[in-house]
Amino acid sequence: MRLAHLTDLHFGAEVPEVVAALRDDLAGRDLDHVLVSGDLTMRARAGQFRAARELLESIGHPWTSVPGNHDLPLFRVLTRAFRPLSAYRKGVGRRAEPELGSGGLQVLGLSSPKRYLSRNGRIDAAQVARIGTAFTGPAGLRVLMLHHPVFRPAQRPGQPLVRGAEQALRAAARAGVDVILCGHDHVQAQADLALTWPGLGRHMIAVASGTACSRRTRAGESQSYTLLELTGDTLSVHVRHWNDGRFETLSETTWQRGADGWLPARAACRS
Repeated sequence: MRLAHLTDLHFGAEVPEVVAALRDDLAGRDLDHVLVSGDLTMRARAGQFRAARELLESIGHPWTSVPGNHDLPLFRVLTRAFRPLSAYRKGVGRRAEPELGSGGLQVLGLSSPKRYLSRNGRIDAAQVARIGTAFTGPAGLRVLMLHHPVFRPAQRPGQPLVRGAEQALRAAARAGVDVILCGHDHVQAQADLALTWPGLGRHMIAVASGTACSRRTRAGESQSYTLLELTGDTLSVHVRHWNDGRFETLSETTWQRGADGWLPARAACRS
């Protein structure tokens, strides 16, 4: 099973040459699915959603996305108050919280930006309950995806986490979730959530990717996305970043599945 994780495309603030290289890099890969964890646009405008969708449709792989805080209108106050996801639903798809079950992959997407809590986001009680019921039956990999972070990357240790993170992670651990994908911080990072949230009872992998193709890079990093490859009980996580006109591998981490979840087996960096 081969997956790509993209986030924070921010069309409206995209870098055209990075968009083109990202398209080529993804289109040339054998992928089962592309997962996009929000902020497809900069200001939730129709043209920005159209450009994001055109990119995702052009890579030739099935894809699934959830909204980010920038996918809610900032200045259209009434729309934000009463129909915050109307432009997202029209431009991307009606399901802001998709479920996917195919070929041993189970995915639950959650919409973490709220109309009055969009910047830092929230996972509410109903969403926590969905985590507990969405993952059923055998699966090779169970993935929970949302825009806002559930852990603090080393590059941005002071950043706030999504509200309701602890309750959501406890529900995810009980449901046997393997990987949690998020974005928002515009940096690439991975974490064993049993270490950052003691008492979970399960080692789950948290993966954050940088901005995929926008100029809004942070912490001295370039644009990036993440490849995940599952072979048996081994999950390889490859960070691909923009460098010298193309995307190339920045780092590789191998995780091994055990009785209580996933532990890192090996990490390597490439200069």
